[in-house]
Amino acid sequence: MSRALFLAAALCAAPAQAETLYFTEIPDLPLPSGFSEVAVTPGFQGQGRLVFAEAVGRGDGLAVRDFYYDTLPQLGWAESVEEGAVVFQRGRERLHMFLIREAGGVARLRVQLVVQPASMNAD
Repeated sequence: MSRALFLAAALCAAPAQAETLYFTEIPDLPLPSGFSEVAVTPGFQGQGRLVFAEAVGRGDGLAVRDFYYDTLPQLGWAESVEEGAVVFQRGRERLHMFLIREAGGVARLRVQLVVQPASMNAD
């Protein structure tokens, strides 16, 4: 078999890489593998911004946690701990994440993004 034919066959046989999905209202926040976004109550925007997002899927809590611990620092987020909850901070943005186990092995990931308003001080 020629090298070109072999290469073409190998490329066709290679497994397709999973496409990364993102939350609709938080377009730079990826969903963990096996999760899909569900509709939630809309947030609001005024002086700052508050966004609610939610996804469900079959995923181990540690795997979801590790996914975000590995991914978010690459996107500019830094981990901080507030009253025992893990929160990520990036500039004026604060990201709260909650993973809730439901019946049948389903996990519900709830996300709250708070964007603080820019300082009004003109120093």
